[in-house]
Amino acid sequence: MVKYLNCDCINSKCSAVVNQINLSGNMDSKEGLEFSTRFPNMYTDYLNRFKDRKLELYQSYAYIENSISIINMVCYESFAFPTDLETIENALKYFVKHYKEYGITEVAFPLLGCDEDGLRMVSVLPIMEKYLKPLPIDCYICFDIEGPSNLELEMIAALQSFDLQHLKRYARLDDLQVATIETNRSFIVRFEELYHLPGITPRVYRSIFSYYYNGEYKKLDPFHQESLF
Repeated sequence: MVKYLNCDCINSKCSAVVNQINLSGNMDSKEGLEFSTRFPNMYTDYLNRFKDRKLELYQSYAYIENSISIINMVCYESFAFPTDLETIENALKYFVKHYKEYGITEVAFPLLGCDEDGLRMVSVLPIMEKYLKPLPIDCYICFDIEGPSNLELEMIAALQSFDLQHLKRYARLDDLQVATIETNRSFIVRFEELYHLPGITPRVYRSIFSYYYNGEYKKLDPFHQESLF
């Protein structure tokens, strides 16, 4: 059964979510970066599978972290290059054949392959519906048009309001990176926009994300905090 959501997969509140991965040993794309940051043990497992050459195009596998089943689905050779409809279809065929092994009753999918400069929804959605509708589990297709969740809004508010010196030490930022964040933070609408700022590498972004996601900023001396309101 197919249902539709306007949020992204991670904010869908589903007990299982699909993360599109590649054969290149990185999760530095938009969605992959958030998955690898929120689920660091899953990311380490992925890197080990990559090093041991256990990843294959089209295949998927489940990894449970924080009571969520992350279905890592190999849809790309590399995120440097767009995928194609044949790859998406083969990945869905594999999922349909093996989903029972993952022990899931529901799962949230992104629009597969529809990254920036990738495939278009008009081509991908019918293929996803073709393979997912007959399944006896709830398959949510997420369009990610809802905007930031409450947690993301809180993170953005903290980014825009709190002094950056504690973040500088926590994330090991240099003066130029701090200046870049300081200049642009009032314009941030989605937290991921930080990743596109000059000098913000995947490692740096993961550290910044963890700082706000895990509430590290709340450990500041309250007399040096600015109000969020």
